[in-house]
Amino acid sequence: MSNDQQSAHIIAAMELAAEAAGDITPAVFDRYFARCGDSKALMEHMDEHMLGRMMEQVILLLMESGEEELASYIEFETASHRAYGVKPHMYESLMLAVQDVISQAVGDAYTEEMAEALQSRIDYLLGEITASEA
Repeated sequence: MSNDQQSAHIIAAMELAAEAAGDITPAVFDRYFARCGDSKALMEHMDEHMLGRMMEQVILLLMESGEEELASYIEFETASHRAYGVKPHMYESLMLAVQDVISQAVGDAYTEEMAEALQSRIDYLLGEITASEA
C-alpha cells in the first residue's frame, strides 16, 4: 500500500471516528494515561488546550504521507520533548491509545485496510522516533 493510500485509509478512519464519537482527545488521553502512568505524571500540568494541541499534532503526523517531511519534523519534536523528560516508550503508548480509540469508535466500519494503514504508519513513526533518539 502506497503512502497516499495509507493516508486515505487513515483519514477515512478518523472521519468515521469523529462522526461516531466527536472529539476523541479525552478518550485518547484517558487510554494513554491508563497505559503509561509515567506520562500522566509528566503531563499533569497540561490543560485541555495543551492536550488538544498535542492531539492535533499526533493526528497530523498519522495523516501525513510525505516521509521526508515526517522524518525532519519527528527529529525536531523528539529533541524538544526530550528536554521535558519524554521517553521513547511514551510515544508508542500514545500512538497505541489513538489506534485503540479510533478502532473502538469506528466499530464494525473499521476495515482491515484502515487497521493495516494505521499500524503501518505507527510502525514507521515509531521507527523514526527510535532513530532520532539514537
